[in-house]
Amino acid sequence: MERPSINEASVTDFIVERNRSQFEQVSWEGSYLEYLNQVCADPYKHTRTTYQLTFDMIQHFGSDTFEDSGEQVRRYKLFDDPFSGGKNAIYGLERTINRLVKYIRAGAREEGKERIFVLHGPVGTAKTSIIDLIGRGLEAYTGTNDGSVYSFAWRFGKDFHTEDGGGLGFGSAKPDYAGTHNPVAVLPSQMHEHPLLLIPRQGRRELLEKLWKQNNLDSKYPIPHKVLEGDLDYNSKQIYSFLLRRYKGDWLKVMDHIVVQRIVFTESGGIGIAKIPPEGNVETASQPVTMDENFKFIANLLNSVSLVRFFGKYVRGNRGLVHYSDIFKKPSNYLQHLLSAVEEHKMDFGEVGCDIDVMILGTTNLAEYQALRGDPLSKALRSRMRKIDVPYLLNYVDEEKIYNRGLRQAKRYHRIAPHATELAALWAVMSRLEKSDLPNASDLPEEARQVLSKLNPLAKSLVFAGEYPQFLTNRERQTLSREVRKRLRNEFVSEGMDGIPTRILQNVFADICEDDAVECITPFAVFVLLDKVVDQGPVNYDFLARQRDDGYHDFRAFTAVLRQRYDEILAGEIENSIVNVNAVDIEKRIRGYLTHVTAYNRKEKVKNAVTGADLEPDQQMMRKVEDLMNVEDSERDFFRFRMVSRLTNAMTTGTQKMKAGMDPIGIDLQEVYADVFKELHRSLYREMRDKVNWSSIKRNLERCKTRAELDKHLKAEGEGENGATLNLIENMDRTYGYCYECAKPIILYFIEKRLG
Repeated sequence: MERPSINEASVTDFIVERNRSQFEQVSWEGSYLEYLNQVCADPYKHTRTTYQLTFDMIQHFGSDTFEDSGEQVRRYKLFDDPFSGGKNAIYGLERTINRLVKYIRAGAREEGKERIFVLHGPVGTAKTSIIDLIGRGLEAYTGTNDGSVYSFAWRFGKDFHTEDGGGLGFGSAKPDYAGTHNPVAVLPSQMHEHPLLLIPRQGRRELLEKLWKQNNLDSKYPIPHKVLEGDLDYNSKQIYSFLLRRYKGDWLKVMDHIVVQRIVFTESGGIGIAKIPPEGNVETASQPVTMDENFKFIANLLNSVSLVRFFGKYVRGNRGLVHYSDIFKKPSNYLQHLLSAVEEHKMDFGEVGCDIDVMILGTTNLAEYQALRGDPLSKALRSRMRKIDVPYLLNYVDEEKIYNRGLRQAKRYHRIAPHATELAALWAVMSRLEKSDLPNASDLPEEARQVLSKLNPLAKSLVFAGEYPQFLTNRERQTLSREVRKRLRNEFVSEGMDGIPTRILQNVFADICEDDAVECITPFAVFVLLDKVVDQGPVNYDFLARQRDDGYHDFRAFTAVLRQRYDEILAGEIENSIVNVNAVDIEKRIRGYLTHVTAYNRKEKVKNAVTGADLEPDQQMMRKVEDLMNVEDSERDFFRFRMVSRLTNAMTTGTQKMKAGMDPIGIDLQEVYADVFKELHRSLYREMRDKVNWSSIKRNLERCKTRAELDKHLKAEGEGENGATLNLIENMDRTYGYCYECAKPIILYFIEKRLG
């Protein structure tokens, strides 16, 4: 195959053509009057504070909603990590993120005092990842037209001291005193200040009030008080005052020295995003200018003006966010400066104070926060915080996604059997759950309370994932209404703040992968290592110290429970794979059943398709299907009602009505009645399973280490009874994703248990 031709010129063209508009957009700079024209065209966009910018950024990436435990939950797509293809996506913490976004929105709307947002939770709960994605979002958003942010720089021309004296020997030449054509010195605002702060405060207020009224913004957004009341930093104030005196109050001439510049946030570049580690480091400082040539040139140019250089994370983070990693590992007296940062929006840089516009976020583990609560100095600080709990995940489906993401590279070298990560995730969630008190809730129906009392850790884990435990009857499942499931999910504020850390389970899989003898990661290997974790006791893992409570926190029993569940799963998969039960026949049974049940419920007749005679619904046929579904006599009427209701809800248009004898063409019955198909399949299998020669299958598998050896052996032996072995292996692969190396041990395990 001919390789594509790539040369230096084509690579350059590729980069330039695809990025030209972005390069031009983010490198914009212009005069102060040009900038004011932009402000007048879109005053909200050009007056946003950090909170407004961050909230708009989150909205920019979009959101959707989904149902979880009986309530609609919003998912913000920013936290799907659109920057790295989902590599750092946040799973299962939508409720936590919604609380954070709600607080950011309140700050954007100026509904109260700004606060420090502290993500609080056990180790390994993605606290830092949440903040990092907000930072990545700001980096991307400020590079778009919607997210544009501006600051300014002071500039000076070679003729600054000759502004009133004409050109140097050329009477007709206009001196370049402000550097509009060829600046000899440019001093960017170190704090990335807002350009509107260059307008005197009273005039700024009047201008913004007029623009708000003119654009009908009063009912939508407040005029940001930081922009209304903020002040320039020390250096800008010194230069501004000097020039205003020099030009005898001519503000426009002062503004000639301003070049407004587009800025794009970048953590690595030190603009708009700063991270402060727990180690003691200088967050803010300033020093007189002595070495920097640009600073020295301007300081010499402006007689009597003293400039300082600002240092620290707040210089980097101003106009954006400052992230304190493990914030309470620092002494509380070291954090007292945060009080003025959030209350007064001011920060001291050594001997020099400065207005700031930042959103402060921090992370903390449980132990550090508890220690802070015992410190009397921390009371004022805690009153200015919003603590947002970040628990371990309580939906095993989300937990499993984390394991699978961590195993992406391992899959190149190891095969992972179905259910290995699923069962590990169930074990993790079971360890984090609390026993419900809702069975004692007097405001719930008695039937609902009885069902809730049956929820052991495994059953509760399934309910949290939107599934129903198999031991619940159809009627009992109906009692778990949306409202009941919502109450169950929100019953304990602290649920998920204890239990096995996700990192330990990730280490379990890492340990398995490090064993060169392991070809396939099976649930059996996971169970062994989970038992070893429990063996290490509370000395090594704090969560193991919890007292057992009616099956809850009984960590050793969890493995036994999940082994039993795995046995049931294997039985179903092997049964489905060993016997070819025709799905078309099952669907035909269900269609016939629905025809007669619809007539039965409506007390109508069924028209015979051959004779045209009106007949009574076939009770014998209906009962046979219900017997295969293990429906008790007392529940037959309720079961029939639910079967028809499910079909009615699935009809594609509201005008269609079910009539006796109607064949619901166009409805995917396998989708609507997935559980019914599964149960009928299993019942029909039980009628056929005694014909299977399990001993022959066992001999074939024990004889052949690889799939190639099996194929060769079966070809030599001839199909005959060996056809069942090939049929089983192929169906396990095609239907459930088992490679031969994974399927072989679990099939032998199943046969051993079945044959005893």
